Amino acid sequence: MGFCYFSSEFTTNSYTSVENKFIVKYMPQADDAAVKIYLYGLYLCQAPARDFTVENCAEVLKLPVEKIIESFEFWEDCDLVQIICRDPFTLEYLPVTASAGRPKKIRYEKYADFNKELQRKMGDVGIFIDYPVLQKYMNFLQNNEIEQQAFLLIVEYCLRRSGGSVSHAEIFNKAKNFVRRGLFTYGQVEKALSDFNVHTADLKKVLAALGGYRREPDESDYVLFAKWLSDGLEVGAVVAAAKSMKRGSMQSLDALLEEMKEKEILTAEGAENYLAERDRLCALTYKIAKNLGLKLSSPLVYVDEYTRKWIDLGFEDENNLCALALFCTKTERNSFASMDELIAGLHEQAYTDENVQEYIKERQKDLKLLSRIQSLCGSVRRNEANLNMLSVWKKWNFEDDMILEAAARSANTAHPLSYINKILSAWKRDGIFSPADIPEKQSAASGAAEQRNAAALAADERAERERFYAERRAKAQAAADRFERRALADPQYKRIAAELSTAERNAAKAEAFGQSDLAELLTIVKNLKERKTAVLAGMGITENDLIPKYFCKKCSDTGFLPDGRACDCYRK
Repeated sequence: MGFCYFSSEFTTNSYTSVENKFIVKYMPQADDAAVKIYLYGLYLCQAPARDFTVENCAEVLKLPVEKIIESFEFWEDCDLVQIICRDPFTLEYLPVTASAGRPKKIRYEKYADFNKELQRKMGDVGIFIDYPVLQKYMNFLQNNEIEQQAFLLIVEYCLRRSGGSVSHAEIFNKAKNFVRRGLFTYGQVEKALSDFNVHTADLKKVLAALGGYRREPDESDYVLFAKWLSDGLEVGAVVAAAKSMKRGSMQSLDALLEEMKEKEILTAEGAENYLAERDRLCALTYKIAKNLGLKLSSPLVYVDEYTRKWIDLGFEDENNLCALALFCTKTERNSFASMDELIAGLHEQAYTDENVQEYIKERQKDLKLLSRIQSLCGSVRRNEANLNMLSVWKKWNFEDDMILEAAARSANTAHPLSYINKILSAWKRDGIFSPADIPEKQSAASGAAEQRNAAALAADERAERERFYAERRAKAQAAADRFERRALADPQYKRIAAELSTAERNAAKAEAFGQSDLAELLTIVKNLKERKTAVLAGMGITENDLIPKYFCKKCSDTGFLPDGRACDCYRK
């Protein structure tokens, strides 16, 4: 027969059952070995082996026989087992539901010396311990593996720190921290406490650098400090990091030191250099964000993702970076991601710090040209896509005067830049690159000598014709504007119209640059136009209602065809 078995009240099952009351009430106060021994005994009761002894149990669990017996004595104190015989060692399991559930019995004689020394130490600072409190100390020792002398060492340390104001809760918390860290013996606790004493002065420097949010270091501070030193960080590096934060917590300091450790910055000198550069980059990132019109709660993410990368690409001049940020804002690119695209493009084009200002000056000229186009054509956005359109026209060898000439002919059109692009494309095809080469201007120039005497009359006639066309255009535009205002009052139409405008600009840009995604962009434009038509139909409006109904369909009541020649209606 095995050395342990169920009592007659226990029901035999095909599995090992553990009652919840055991898990909730008894298991928390037992050590790991005692729980393992109890559960294995339950299994043996379920499937008893005739010749299985306590020695066999010790071999299976790889524990001393003495530990097996000691653990069952513990469970006997809890009324969960009953030891029947000591030789051979035999016991029976009692049901948890039937047990009185009394706490583990305390053998007071085991703690006599501890109690006497504890009373003496407490008495030296004027603290008297009554029996209930003394019982808590003995319960702690009984339910934890810490040695009595190690616990007394912790008591002495707390008394030395706090004197008569020490609380029992403070002592128990300190002891729990040691148990949690696996420090149970007198030697282990003595070494840990000596480390505390050695590092107290350094820790106070760190706390003072953090703004003095705590006057005295506590247990968690010492644990963190020991971790930093074990990671290879010098004390000077820790203090330098704390000073750079000015105010903060030990947890935020820990995060900064982790960052430094990853970059292998462990010395005081290395920390000071790294943190100074880090502060400089943070300040620069704030300036860039301000020029971009952004507010940052913390610049660190932007430093690592953008600012440091730009400097590594060779754009080290702070003034240049701030100027580029301001330029991005003027061209509707007020984000770090958009500025990153710009700088990446400059790097690909072999721009450096030395010629960034030249680039900005050239683009500023383009912005002024866009403003002049805007004064002629109305709504023209000062964005990257439109600036790139200007670059394309200039690569076609068109000077500003020709671009403005085309802009003047594109006034009052729905999409002026697309119309300008169409006119310039025709002129490029026909080899027309100066205003004098435009056909009607050539005709005017050739007859200028013969008609000098009739100059005033011709001017009057020209003015009359321009007024005539202006009135026609205004009348047609006013009718279309009325329908447009009705349509824009509908939120859905307004949103679709905005998306369509963006899509058409992107398509025009793709066409100008010969981009591979032109077909996809044209499909998007087509779909948006279909949605726009459907929404308009719901309001009883057609696409034609939004387009000015010019008297002359050839020149749109401007008097000139897209290629610059005078329209038939102009001659009439």
